[in-house]
Amino acid sequence: MPHHYARDRFDDVPADLKRVGAHRAPLRPGRRWMIVLWSALAVVVLVAGGILGLNLLGDRIDFVDTSTPVPSAAEPTETPTAAPTIDPDSMVTVLNGTETRGLATAAIEKLNAAGWTQSITPGSASASDVESTTVYYEDPSQEGAARGLAEALGIGNIGLSTQFQIPVGEGEEPILQLTVVLGSDYAAL
Repeated sequence: MPHHYARDRFDDVPADLKRVGAHRAPLRPGRRWMIVLWSALAVVVLVAGGILGLNLLGDRIDFVDTSTPVPSAAEPTETPTAAPTIDPDSMVTVLNGTETRGLATAAIEKLNAAGWTQSITPGSASASDVESTTVYYEDPSQEGAARGLAEALGIGNIGLSTQFQIPVGEGEEPILQLTVVLGSDYAAL
């Protein structure tokens, strides 16, 4: 027995409609090329953004070639060191880098007894929590005197630094000095 249904608005379909059911209409001509062009544009924008990002990061990124083996390190060669000398004419500044009062004065007395008799000035370091006592020299020619100063104080640390250099006028020769910064290791002696 056939069923009869009442007519509704979906029963009247225009005759010029090319679609039947729920199918999509065919793509317009050239539509596929538009999809390809938009995809290519997106790739170009992403690559350009990546290159720009890498340029902005600069040297913060380091690309290391890990495929090449690292050659074994050569035998270390000893750096020639100057022999410790006593230079009583050298200008020396002794800075106390600890909370111990009178430490710079005691170090100066020890230096005077060892033959360092000229131009020794006491002072306080800007930091009061220095751990390691170090003798700083400003010019490589002072290395021997710095080693002699360290030996007279019974310490072993020396370093080349212009941090304590005395400022001079334009075109003038710098005034070289040796600077001892006393640390908590010296206060314990």
